[in-house]
Amino acid sequence: MMDFLNDFCSIGLSFKCDGFRLLYFGVSLLVFIICTLYAFDHMKGGKKNGRFWASWIVVFLCTAGLLFAGDLFTCFMFFEIMSLASTVWVFQRETGDSDIAGRVYLRISVACGMVMLFGIFLAAHDLGTLNFDELINVTRELPAEKTLLPAVLISVGFGAKAGVFLLHVWLPKAYTQSPAPGTAFLSAVLSKAGIIGIILTSSSLGVIGNKEWGNILLVLGAATMFTGALLAVFTNNLKRTVACSSLSQIGFIVVGVACMVLEPGGLSYTGTVLHMLNHTLIKTALFIAVGGIFKACGTLDLNELKGYGKKNLLLMPVFAVSGLSLAGVPGFSGYISKNMMHEALDEIALSSGLANGVSLIFTFTGGMTLCYMLKLFICLFVENGKGAKKNAVSKASVITALIPTILMAVSGILPRAFISLPSAAKLSEYQAATGEVFKDAALFEYFGAEALIATGISLITGICLYYICIRLILIGRKGDRVFYRHGLPDWFDLERYVYRPLFMYFLPFICAFAARLFDKLTDFIIYFFRKKVFKPLRKKRAATVGNSLSFGLGSFLDKITGRGKKPGKVSFVTSLALLNEQAAAIARMIERSLSLSMLLFSTGLVITLIYMLFK
Repeated sequence: MMDFLNDFCSIGLSFKCDGFRLLYFGVSLLVFIICTLYAFDHMKGGKKNGRFWASWIVVFLCTAGLLFAGDLFTCFMFFEIMSLASTVWVFQRETGDSDIAGRVYLRISVACGMVMLFGIFLAAHDLGTLNFDELINVTRELPAEKTLLPAVLISVGFGAKAGVFLLHVWLPKAYTQSPAPGTAFLSAVLSKAGIIGIILTSSSLGVIGNKEWGNILLVLGAATMFTGALLAVFTNNLKRTVACSSLSQIGFIVVGVACMVLEPGGLSYTGTVLHMLNHTLIKTALFIAVGGIFKACGTLDLNELKGYGKKNLLLMPVFAVSGLSLAGVPGFSGYISKNMMHEALDEIALSSGLANGVSLIFTFTGGMTLCYMLKLFICLFVENGKGAKKNAVSKASVITALIPTILMAVSGILPRAFISLPSAAKLSEYQAATGEVFKDAALFEYFGAEALIATGISLITGICLYYICIRLILIGRKGDRVFYRHGLPDWFDLERYVYRPLFMYFLPFICAFAARLFDKLTDFIIYFFRKKVFKPLRKKRAATVGNSLSFGLGSFLDKITGRGKKPGKVSFVTSLALLNEQAAAIARMIERSLSLSMLLFSTGLVITLIYMLFK
């Protein structure tokens, strides 16, 4: 078995274990168990559940393989299999919307995976190794500029899975269309796999401390958190709001990763890892609750769900604790992690105008978080509407949603114990790249005046935004009827109105036009040389039978044997010409046979793969 692992694809697979990997594997296992218990109830009565469960197991095993990967190639193998297997969840419902969402998810996964693979090839060529520990030793002696390009290319693949801005277009669609257990695992675990990949890449390729890379992450993080919050505020679909919220929180985490790059140390590391853990628990609870509501009611429209929580009061702590944690309210788990990341960002802002701008966006987007969570809570538990008459959520949904909710509440009550987790469970690659001992996180005054003031500004902003954006803009009135409307115009869809026309129509047209242009140009060049250059050099000769080769060879054989002069004997020229015509006909038939060509290609590919696997 070990020989097979060592010889896999002539490169081999390697694994390693440290405190961080064990910590996040434990969290992933907990989420997997909770979501599995919930899936037994949610998927009951569904069609083609066998493929869901098969992909469910494959995705978890690949997640474990990714977490314990010891080199970039092993990381890539498990990451891509995980991405392809999770695509099944998006297609599971077999509707028009799920088909579109699945295609977008698959195309972005494959395209960004190819970019990632190119970056891995580049790193292997330039650095001579893909092992994380060896890469850290090699890159210590190299300037960061030499490894920046492979780091960027590899991070494209990981960033696509996390849902970083410009690669995020799949996320709201895929999260909305997947079955609730799949959406919970996608948001809680798989998005963090992308973040962990970016941290591993940055640490092992020696770009920790590189301002260019850190600033790129800052900009992408700010754009991601603001875009996700904007979409969440102005949508009237319950699951899409929670999905866009995931996108926004990934943006906060990416900003934390940028702080880890620009200002290495315990504060940025601990805050980022804590927020990853918080987001994992929050989105597990929320997506299970949302899935239970959809299973019971058959709708996700807020207008149909108004007042639903009044007869489902056990859902209230799920939405309340999750919303207050996401918004960073003091006394809840998200307060500590957000303030740690914000404090690290403010330290960078002292010498960086860009970081200062991102800090303002950070605070404002925190207010937007409170705004859209208030929208959901008031709609479900305060307002009166049709939802009060709908079926109650199943007990399985409530129980499984309450488990991560209780863990969130405990982490808010016992913050010191929660803070100690990332400090104790260090990521070995990041520690080796920075040499930090993570002492400053323990000294952070999370109930200090500065942290409370920043949080207060964010919360006041959120309350004001709720009354302006929700009560005045999003809520419409028609006679006695009060309803939520979708506040963003139809053209506010990057995938539908930018990416899809660009990659499906514009680029194919440009490539086809260029191909035709070069084809005609080649014909013109050949025509020019034949008519103007080579024409004077050609000499007239007798008409030949067959081609030049068959005519020349046949004439030579006729001359030697004298066959052409013998009556009743067929000339070699004629025989070879006939043979040439038959061969040409067979060649044309084979050339036009696409099935044979594909068969030969597939056979060669299979033989090559078998050779690489068992060499």
